[in-house]
Amino acid sequence: MFAPRMTRSTTRSTTRSTTRSTTRALPRFGLLLALTAFSACGGSRKQVLIDPVVSLAPHSRIGLVTFSSTGAKGSLATLATTRFAERLLGAQQGIEVLELGTVAGPLDAAAARRLGQEHGVRTIMVGQLTVSDIKPRVRILGGLSASTEVTLALSTRLMSTESGATLWARSSTQRETLQSVSLVNGTAVFDAQDPAEAYGEIVNALVWNVTSDFRATWVRQ
Repeated sequence: MFAPRMTRSTTRSTTRSTTRSTTRALPRFGLLLALTAFSACGGSRKQVLIDPVVSLAPHSRIGLVTFSSTGAKGSLATLATTRFAERLLGAQQGIEVLELGTVAGPLDAAAARRLGQEHGVRTIMVGQLTVSDIKPRVRILGGLSASTEVTLALSTRLMSTESGATLWARSSTQRETLQSVSLVNGTAVFDAQDPAEAYGEIVNALVWNVTSDFRATWVRQ
């Protein structure tokens, strides 16, 4: 509470002191009311679970083609495919993911229809990992160390094996400096003995971004 000021014995001084105290107390009292009202409104809000933007239930069984890669060699695309399957299965229940392995040639409408007939799936997931803007970095200060700065882009699509049409698509791009990356004739070679340890963080970020449409989210209303 606001502490009253010391008053003098005269009536005139008492009146001035009371007026000042009341004037100063009003803004504080108004602020207290505003905070109380804000707390009351905030307390009535609750978290609501919003359904995913894209439901995979109608597709039930989804074929997953191992992601292809451009501008890179090694195990990076395979790691991204594995993490994508894990996120897909974790996002929604009641679906199956059938891994179809690597597919040679372009993944166009004709290829999608052929895969559907061969594996009995109505939809397939395809993806491409593109590595670009590769810049080697060498540090001498504090000891010789080498790294490579790269831009990685992951593009994914859900395709119908009946029509060959694209039903959903999403992409994500990350810029990162990585160890255990070699540069051979302008191509990045991801040849780490433990790919999950060396490249797991950036792959997880890419996959998390492209699978956001499949996850339910909590919002405050």
